Amino acid sequence: MKSPTFLQLPKARHGAVSALSLILTLLPVRADLLSQGAFETWSENTPAGWTKRTQQTCERGSGPDGAASLKVINTAAVPGKSGEIVQEVVVKPNTEYVLEGQVRSDIPGGAAIQVKRLLEGREAERISSAKSPTSDWSPATVRFNSGASQSVLVLLRWRQEAEDVGKAAEFARLRLEEYVWKAPDFEEVPPHAVATYNCLGLYWKPKGGSPQNPVTVHYRKKGGGEWREALPLWFDATEHAGEALAHSYEYRGSIVGLEPGTAYEVKLALQGGPEKILEATTRSDAFKIARRVSLPNPGALTHTISEGGSAEEGYVLYEPSDSTEAWDGGGTAPQNLKVTASHVILKGFTLKNAAAHGILLGEVRDVVIDGCDISGWGETRPDGQAKDLDAAIFASSPNLERITIQNCHLHHPRSDSNSWAEERPGTKSTHPAGPQGIVFRNGKGGHVIRFNRITSDLDHMFNDSMGDTNNFSYGGFPVCDSDIHDNLITHCWDDGMEIEGADMNVRVWNNYIDTTYGAIGAASPSLGPLYLFRNVYAVSRKHSGTADNDFRGHYLVKLGNERSEWTKGRMYIFHNTTLQPPPFPGASTASSGAQSGIVFTSPKKLQENIVTRNNLLQMRTPADWAIRDTQRTPSNDFDYDMFDGQTMFRDGSQAHGVKASPTFRRTADGRLALVPGTPGHDAGVRLPNFNDGFAGQAPDLGAVETDGTDSKPVTWPNFPEPHGMATSVPPPASAEKPASP
Repeated sequence: MKSPTFLQLPKARHGAVSALSLILTLLPVRADLLSQGAFETWSENTPAGWTKRTQQTCERGSGPDGAASLKVINTAAVPGKSGEIVQEVVVKPNTEYVLEGQVRSDIPGGAAIQVKRLLEGREAERISSAKSPTSDWSPATVRFNSGASQSVLVLLRWRQEAEDVGKAAEFARLRLEEYVWKAPDFEEVPPHAVATYNCLGLYWKPKGGSPQNPVTVHYRKKGGGEWREALPLWFDATEHAGEALAHSYEYRGSIVGLEPGTAYEVKLALQGGPEKILEATTRSDAFKIARRVSLPNPGALTHTISEGGSAEEGYVLYEPSDSTEAWDGGGTAPQNLKVTASHVILKGFTLKNAAAHGILLGEVRDVVIDGCDISGWGETRPDGQAKDLDAAIFASSPNLERITIQNCHLHHPRSDSNSWAEERPGTKSTHPAGPQGIVFRNGKGGHVIRFNRITSDLDHMFNDSMGDTNNFSYGGFPVCDSDIHDNLITHCWDDGMEIEGADMNVRVWNNYIDTTYGAIGAASPSLGPLYLFRNVYAVSRKHSGTADNDFRGHYLVKLGNERSEWTKGRMYIFHNTTLQPPPFPGASTASSGAQSGIVFTSPKKLQENIVTRNNLLQMRTPADWAIRDTQRTPSNDFDYDMFDGQTMFRDGSQAHGVKASPTFRRTADGRLALVPGTPGHDAGVRLPNFNDGFAGQAPDLGAVETDGTDSKPVTWPNFPEPHGMATSVPPPASAEKPASP
């Protein structure tokens, strides 16, 4: 076996910094790119080099320490529109810059400086400083990467409402320079690990940390043995605000594929710095039981569980007294079960027809929901619209933590979400709203959702199978230190899974997603890293009708948000597959799978720090977007992927990519694997800890390793027969018989 290429990680980018003066070193030899940033020369009441886009009065003023300033006095109201004075500046692509200045204003809401990146003459991104809050001079800063842009607009902006007439904004000492990053002076935090059953999330803030200094990771079971390599930790160079401030300048990452209830040693080594060894034990799923409680059927009432166990004594296990009898809420019980105690296991319940939620979790932690069948929940309002976010399992608690949902079937809600082709009653919105399998609003993370089936039909569709509403935040779902794996997810009019928010050491793998509009919503990891690997997407559909537009599909992974502060987190997308099942009956397209792969969903969306490797992105047609980074973001690193659609990304991406359609053969357990010798077979790159068990000379592209040792998760169906550009090849005669379920 020849040695395959190792994953080469890109240098991290940095986000907007609120206290930039504390961490930024500006070298005096760097050139100021602005013309007349000091406003020394004027022409016809306008500083030379600047373009006036306002009818207000401009005059030369006196800035800090007697420097010249540009003073703008509002002489007329222009409601709803900011005043602007602009300058276009030529920049180098893929380069970090900082715009600094002094601003003051007696206008309510203040004044600000702003940068607009231009691509092909159009605005690609805008980044603004904080607005000057007082009439005293205060610093203003905008930090940005030029991306694919060759020029930017520098804007001086202020409000022009009726109440602002007679008031002034003033700007001084503007400079636009290339940015040099210097490590801030922060308090060192020792390394620590946060465990789930199969993974460890790692955190470390050593002195000397920087984007240029990698931290390598090795691990082994406690007690000795050979050290195994994992992916290096990612350095988060962004100074985050508020509750995320503690994670600024931190190394983070995960080790996956570990055994439950097992002690490990982890070795972290900072290049040019210290080496640390820490011990961590994965969570045990051999749950210690303090006592068992048998519950009688409450009929159309909610049963509340208020007594639980403890970390020392173990769990209190609740099960139905008659496991063959369904608990039927009759459409009147708000919930079938309500849990207000921690260290509780709910096992083997069949719950039906709750008015809102099947199970409601309160201010709890360490709850296990195992082997439950929940259906028929959810309210439909008199106007016919399903109530949004009614769920089989629902929680809305800031303290929710370490919830395990496993081996459950959450299916066929009573209500039905609208699709993207249906306007919600009383609104002008077509965004889906309706029931979900799992809703965790707020919380602390640490969840595990595994081996479940979340399924329905076209008459009882989910909004998403799981998620939250705080998608653009440092919260969201599932927040942090969580695993979502080996699930079957179907029948969603929006995302199969909505994994958005902080996404700090969140791992999503081995999920099969079918009959949804999109597979995984990952629009805005604000912290990361988020890991999406070995997921499979089958049928993609917009609406239940039979018009061509109803059969439209969308994405494997949805990316991007307009607010840059939510888009700085690292995301790894490894070894995922989009299939192209046979076409819908009567449809004009040749297949029914995704019509896009890994995509920004609009030209104004932003997302940094994405790394893709070894994905298989088969599209319906060659005109569909397999990868679409409309910003051509410098920190996004796309490579070693296979695709047969269009692509858009920064120059140099996919240097080892494979432009081809797959040729499959069916495995003994019903999956589709690449035929040896065809495109994508043995064409991947080694990803330490993520594909160590590959067969052949290098890893295969996609979720299934040809002749690999892994097997199909028990929740997955057989893969649909490939259609269109792919060819199905029978398995070899020596193929093993399917394993017993």
